[in-house]
Amino acid sequence: MRRAKPDSVAWIVLLTSFILCCSLGIGIPLAARWYILSSMVPRLSRLDVLNGTILVQEPGAKEPVGVTAPRLVPEGSRIITDGTSRGVLTFMEDATAQLYNNTQLTIVQARSPRFSLSRSPNQVVLEISGGLVRVARGNSGSVHLNLQVRTPHALSELSEGSLSLAVNNEETQVTARFGKAQVVANGSAVTLNAGERTAVRLNGSPAAPLSAQQNLIVNGDFTGPLTPAWQVEHYEQGENLSAGRVEVTSSAGRRAVMFIREGEEGVHTETRIKQFVDRDVRDFESLVLRLDVLLLHQSLAGAGYLSSEFPLMVRLDYTDIYGKDQFWVYGFYFKDPDPSQGWIVQNGERIPSAVWWPYESPELLDLLKDTPPARINAITIYASGWNYQSMVAEVGLIAR
Repeated sequence: MRRAKPDSVAWIVLLTSFILCCSLGIGIPLAARWYILSSMVPRLSRLDVLNGTILVQEPGAKEPVGVTAPRLVPEGSRIITDGTSRGVLTFMEDATAQLYNNTQLTIVQARSPRFSLSRSPNQVVLEISGGLVRVARGNSGSVHLNLQVRTPHALSELSEGSLSLAVNNEETQVTARFGKAQVVANGSAVTLNAGERTAVRLNGSPAAPLSAQQNLIVNGDFTGPLTPAWQVEHYEQGENLSAGRVEVTSSAGRRAVMFIREGEEGVHTETRIKQFVDRDVRDFESLVLRLDVLLLHQSLAGAGYLSSEFPLMVRLDYTDIYGKDQFWVYGFYFKDPDPSQGWIVQNGERIPSAVWWPYESPELLDLLKDTPPARINAITIYASGWNYQSMVAEVGLIAR
């Protein structure tokens, strides 16, 4: 083999050294610049307990611990509320997440740029396994915030404003209360403006945006089969008495449920349809009951001596924010009681007979402010008294 010439070797060494020197001279400043601009550091988040005891499981901990006072929690922590506890997480003073009862949330990321020269946004990524969470953020800080919320069904990104997420095994419901949000799932995306909502089912795409206003009642127009959404119930105050009956019929171009009893007089009976609503309403701003009523016959005048026997009544069973079961009831009648009896009608109103009467309740969140509803458990529509014939149609419990 021939030996390489000394001058060729020298040139190779010189050029290689020059290239390495240039690479290091350019690469090191670029790497340093990249590190300064992109490096992030974890940030602690503040947990404030509003009610009860909240469980917090920090990264590496084998078991969660109960928390009743303000506490700083690191990213990776799992926050769990039960049926009596609520809390608020605050992230870098520019975003909050309010956790309602029976909710599980994990702080996947809560990070900010390491250096003030960085233009990278603060990063907050939350994961909701189930429950109800309201996320809010602003742009009061000097550094922009990138806020994402993951659920088993979708990814939501919130710009300035407020977003509610209700998560169960079947779906995620996302409502933009203020501002704007984007919801992504299964390769599709929808943009929600203030006052709009969408639903995403498992392995599905986000539904087209709808008004945030929604009816909590299923089959309230009775166009579908009465069961299983509604259950039919009877009550007779005594044995071997004629029971009332429930019929689905049509009247004045609408589907309606008719309550009929034709039997012994002077005995108390009830004929009912009931639906279990089981909806958390604490994040709603408005709750109004609407229904159409038609009264055809009542043998017991007024509402009976206890003002509890109307030919048509509606009852809402709910749990208040203190965990106590409550109910609200309202009735309709057309036959006035005999003044000599001294019966007083309460929690109801007189309406014309044989005429469809549209009813809309007052704002229930104001009406029930002494025992504010947390969860609507059930709605019951029924006829009560001796003999009666009445109808109901277009039932809606409108929440917004």
